[in-house]
Amino acid sequence: MASAAAASRQRILLRPGSSCATAAWAVWIVSLVLGTAGLYMYFTQGHVSAGYGSYVPWGLWVALYFHGIGIAGGAFILAGAAFLMDKPGFHRPAVLRMAIVLGVAAILPAFLAVWLDLGQMARAYRIFTSPKFTSMMTFNAWMYGAFLVVAALCWMLSFFRESAWLRPLICLGIFLSITIPSQSGAFFGVVEAKSFWHSGLFPILFLASAFTSGAAMMLVVGYLMGGDESGESDQQVSYTRMAVIKGMLVYFMLEFAEFSILIWNLNAHDPSVNLILTGPYWWVFWLVHLVLGGAVPLAMLFTRSPLAWAAASLLVAVTFVSSRLNALIPGQAVGELKGLQDAFQHERLSYIYNATAMEYLVGLFLVAAGMTIFYLGLQLEKSFSGRKA
Repeated sequence: MASAAAASRQRILLRPGSSCATAAWAVWIVSLVLGTAGLYMYFTQGHVSAGYGSYVPWGLWVALYFHGIGIAGGAFILAGAAFLMDKPGFHRPAVLRMAIVLGVAAILPAFLAVWLDLGQMARAYRIFTSPKFTSMMTFNAWMYGAFLVVAALCWMLSFFRESAWLRPLICLGIFLSITIPSQSGAFFGVVEAKSFWHSGLFPILFLASAFTSGAAMMLVVGYLMGGDESGESDQQVSYTRMAVIKGMLVYFMLEFAEFSILIWNLNAHDPSVNLILTGPYWWVFWLVHLVLGGAVPLAMLFTRSPLAWAAASLLVAVTFVSSRLNALIPGQAVGELKGLQDAFQHERLSYIYNATAMEYLVGLFLVAAGMTIFYLGLQLEKSFSGRKA
């Protein structure tokens, strides 16, 4: 691994004027411009320009919502646990703060995604003012709020590592980070009317996906912002690489266990599985998820090139949204009442969902929002670090 570490220290850093920084600014500008156009379409045309309807009311934005929540939780689990165990490259408080900023940059756009999907956005505050904790959605929202508060406290206390409150709060943050993606899976698992969703394995699958995508984003950010002469950034990248590999292997093992049981009895398994494997959404599972999100990045992660590790992790972080889509859309695309789809005819009464251009453009705006929050978070950290010095 010595040659890999040496190559890592020679990489181009994400600093002003570098080619990486220029590329990042280009991605941000394109995403912001196209995303703003998507928002304009949304606010002028409403939900009519979206691909979802009465039978499939949750689409791309809800998948991005769960994906962003997962990245936030996975990044905090990895960085918080490694910080507590004093793992190589993670004992520095700056790495913990970077993970917290990354988590906030993922979770806030996720909130915006579901806020836009709600339709009645002005009523969103009622989930806090008039909560009903028998609702999994209410429980999730309150846990998200608790996570943000704990993460903010950890961020501030990390400037004072000797604080007696830092380590207990990190433990609490890890607990919340494990609970939040698991609750996201439980959000579907408790829906008894949907046989595809009604599975005890869903919370574990969502947790494994969250850890994998969060660790992948940590590797990408760690690679771009690292390269110090001490070699600690290289150790962080190497440790995170192994976390991504293990997370991917565990996730795909769990997914195989779930699907193998569902398709064992060819005459009795849920039709949703057919939609995933051979239906209109086959390409999401076989090409995006298994090839681009599994086989290709795993092969790249087993090379000796840190650049390949970062590229593979970015591929994982992007394509693992397919795991959310594979859970979300097929579970809605099968009607509970036989013949219902033929009883009424309307363009909004369809069990086939395809995201529209407006939905993809708004997704780009969420990317730009996340990049903005991450950049501002890093600038805020520099300001606080300078004052403490």
